[in-house]
Amino acid sequence: MKNKFSTILKKNIQLYTILVYGLVLLLGVLSAYYFLPVLLNYAPDTINTEFDRQFSSGFTYFMQFAVIYVVLFFLESMWLIHIMKDFYGLDTIVKNAKKDAQEKERLNRIIKKSLTIPRTSFTFIALIPTAIVGIAFMLLGFTSFADLKVLIVLITLSMLAGTLTYIASKSIFKSILTNLDNRVLFKGTRTALVPTIMFQILPIALVCILYTFLLSYSSALEDKSIVMQHHYVDTITEDIEKNNISSLEQLEDFLSNIKFITNKDKAFYINSNNEFVNFAEQEVSEFFIQYALTLSGKHENRVYDYYGSEIQGTLIPVKIGTDDIKIVIQYDLSGTNLPTIFFNVVILLLISSIVIYNFASSISKDISLVTTSINKLINSKNDGLEGKLPVTSSDELGDLLLAFNKVQELTKSNIAAIQNNQNMLIEKERLASLGQMIGGIAHNMKTPIMSIAGASEGLTELVAEYVASIDNPSVTSEDHKEIAKDMLDWITKIKTHTSYMSDIITTVKGQAAQLNSTGNETFTLYDLSKRVDILIKHEIKKALLTLDISIDCNPTISLNGDINNLIQVINNLITNSIHAYEGKPNEVIKFNISADDNNVYFKVSDNGCGMKKETQEKLFKEMYTTKGKNGTGLGLYMSYSTIKGNFNGTIDFTSEEGKGTTFTISIPVEK
Repeated sequence: MKNKFSTILKKNIQLYTILVYGLVLLLGVLSAYYFLPVLLNYAPDTINTEFDRQFSSGFTYFMQFAVIYVVLFFLESMWLIHIMKDFYGLDTIVKNAKKDAQEKERLNRIIKKSLTIPRTSFTFIALIPTAIVGIAFMLLGFTSFADLKVLIVLITLSMLAGTLTYIASKSIFKSILTNLDNRVLFKGTRTALVPTIMFQILPIALVCILYTFLLSYSSALEDKSIVMQHHYVDTITEDIEKNNISSLEQLEDFLSNIKFITNKDKAFYINSNNEFVNFAEQEVSEFFIQYALTLSGKHENRVYDYYGSEIQGTLIPVKIGTDDIKIVIQYDLSGTNLPTIFFNVVILLLISSIVIYNFASSISKDISLVTTSINKLINSKNDGLEGKLPVTSSDELGDLLLAFNKVQELTKSNIAAIQNNQNMLIEKERLASLGQMIGGIAHNMKTPIMSIAGASEGLTELVAEYVASIDNPSVTSEDHKEIAKDMLDWITKIKTHTSYMSDIITTVKGQAAQLNSTGNETFTLYDLSKRVDILIKHEIKKALLTLDISIDCNPTISLNGDINNLIQVINNLITNSIHAYEGKPNEVIKFNISADDNNVYFKVSDNGCGMKKETQEKLFKEMYTTKGKNGTGLGLYMSYSTIKGNFNGTIDFTSEEGKGTTFTISIPVEK
C-alpha cells in the first residue's frame, strides 16, 4: 500500500483522480450507449447508419454520446481541480506538517476532504443530474410512456455512474488516509454507519429495480409485438382471399373496415411503385414511413417508429389483381397503466429502503456494542496509537479501530505470557514422551546386552580351548579351523547386536536432541520406518499387539525436514492406536507409507474403539484429551502444528465409533 501511495504521489494525485473518474464516467457512458437501445426498444439498423444520419441531421448516435462524454468529463475535471486544490504537493505537505502550523492545517483540510469527496462525488454525478432531468421532464410534461421510460433510463444510468464513482473515489482516498497521520478525526466530518451503508446500497437497489423493470417491460413489448403481428398477418391474409379483393379501391375499403385490436391501430399500404399510400390521411411519422420502405424487409417485415416509441407495425405482402401490394398495419403497444407502474416502483423502493435500513442499523448496533465492551476493558490513559491500525473512516468502524488499538497495546504482555506458558506445556509434553520412550528403549537394550555377554563367554571358552590346543600333536589343522569358525560366528553375532544398539542410541539421541533442534536434514522413507519400529517396539510388545509396517512406494524417496519431529508425530498416532484397543491383545496396527507424484502419505490405522462425534469435532482444534488425568491433550494438537508448520503438510482422519480410526499424514515432495 505504501509503495502504491508513493507512486500515486509521484504521478500527481489530482491527475490520477481525474483519470480514474474519467474512466468510471466512460464506463457509465458506454453502459448507456449499449443498454439504451435495448431498454428503449430502438429499431434495428437505425444507429450509426445512413438512416440515423437522415433523422439526426448528421449527428449520429455515436457522436451524441461522444459529445456528452466530453462535456461531462470537462465539468467533472473542473470540479475535481477546484475541490482538490489543497492536494497539490501532498508529499511535501506530509513532510512539513510537523514543523509548520499552516501546513498542518492544510493537511487537516486534506484529511477532511478525503472523507467527504466520495459522498460529494455521488451527489455531483448522480443526484444533481437526476434532479435536473426530473424537473425538466415535469415542466415539459409527459406526452407518452416512452418519455417516462427515457426519464427512468437517465435516472438509472446516473445512479449507476454515481455509485461506480463513489466506489472508485472511496478506494483512492482510503489509500491516502491510510498513509496519513489522522488519529484525531474531525467532529464535523463524522457520519453514522447507518446512513453510510444506505448511501452505498440504496442506489444500487434502485438501479436494480429500475433496470429489471425496464428490461422486463422491453421483453413484454417484444412479445406483444410478435403476437399482434401474427394476428394481423393471419387474419388479413385470410380475409383478402375470402373476399376476393382485386382492385385498390376494394383494398382501401377493406382496410377502412378492419377490426383493429386497439382504436389506435391504423392501416396503410405500399403500392407496386414502392410508394407509401396514406389513403385515409391518418397521422403517421416520416420515420415509420421510411423504415417501412427501406428497412422492414431485413427484419421479417417488422416496422418501427421513432427511437423509444411504442408504435410498431408489420408489412403483409398480398396480390391485388396484377399488382404486388404490401399492406402496412401500424399498432400501438402501449396501454400500460402509468400510475400503477409508478406506484409499484415506489413500493419496491420503499421496501428495499426499510430492509437496508434494518440491516445497517443491526450492524451499527453490533459494532457499537463491541466498542462499548472494549472500552470497558481499558483505562482512561492513552499512550498513543503509533504503529496501530490506521483509521480510514469517520463512522462507528473508526471508533472500533480506535478502541482496538488501545486494547492491542494493553494486551501485548498478556499475549507474551500466554505464549510462554504454552511453550512450557509443549516442552513438558515432549519431556514426558521422551521419558516414556527411554523406558521402553532401556527394556529393549537388555536382549542385545545379554546376547553380547553370552557371546563373550563363548569366545572366552574358545580362546581357552585354542590355547590348550597349542603344541598338542593330536589337534589337527581342521580342528584349528573349526575353532576359528566358531569364534567368527560369535564375533558376527556381537557385530549384529552392537549395530542394533548403535541404531537405538542414534535414534534416542536424535529424539533427545529434538527439544533444541532447529535445523533440517534429508532422510529416506526407509530410515523413517526403521526408527519408528525401533522406538515403538517396546510399547507394541508390552500391549501384546503387532505393528504391520509396509512401504508401497520407492523406500529411497527423500524428504527434507527434522526426522525426529516426524517420528514423534507418527509414534504419537501409533500410541493412540494402542490405547484405542483398550488392552485387547493380539490385534494389528497398520503403518503404511505410499506416494504419488506430489505427496508422500503416512497412514496409521487400527480397528479399535474409534472416536465419538464430539471428540472428532474438537480434534486438532484445541488441547483435548480422552485419557482423563493421564492425558494433556497436547499430543494431537502438537502433531497438527508440527506437520503444518514444519513440513507444510496436512493431517486428516476418518473414524467410526466401535470400528476404528485411520490418520493420514500428507507431506509434499520437493521436486
